[in-house]
Amino acid sequence: MPVPLDELIACSEGHLDDRDVSRFLLTYERDLGSRRWVGGSAEAFEEVDSIGARQIGLTYASPKPGPWLTLAMERSLFADLRWLVAWLKEISGDLELVFVLRYDDREVGRIRKGAVDDAIREGLIAVWERDLERLERDSPRR
Repeated sequence: MPVPLDELIACSEGHLDDRDVSRFLLTYERDLGSRRWVGGSAEAFEEVDSIGARQIGLTYASPKPGPWLTLAMERSLFADLRWLVAWLKEISGDLELVFVLRYDDREVGRIRKGAVDDAIREGLIAVWERDLERLERDSPRR
């Protein structure tokens, strides 16, 4: 049986010019292109919609937390997720961009010009931290 996947998608909001797109993609190549990921890899994208608006972002697919993963693997996946949020925060501040984050097919919040909103901190990061704490506490392999 294949392991179910979660997907984190970060999409830009607002007007983008060639410089924004170029800087984002170059920064992605520099910082994420060679990073070793636990469950997959983060992929950058650039899209143009039907009215000509440009959008940049990234996708990251990883195994869904659950009994099919070891505690060490879940910790590593969480470390990847936190790293991505921190990277998006930095690039968002540097380029003065807004990113909308979707995780597991639901919107979880925004990163606005270098600031991570409470919805991401509380609805994504803190929830995963509590789940890991519970798993560590209840694990028979302590």
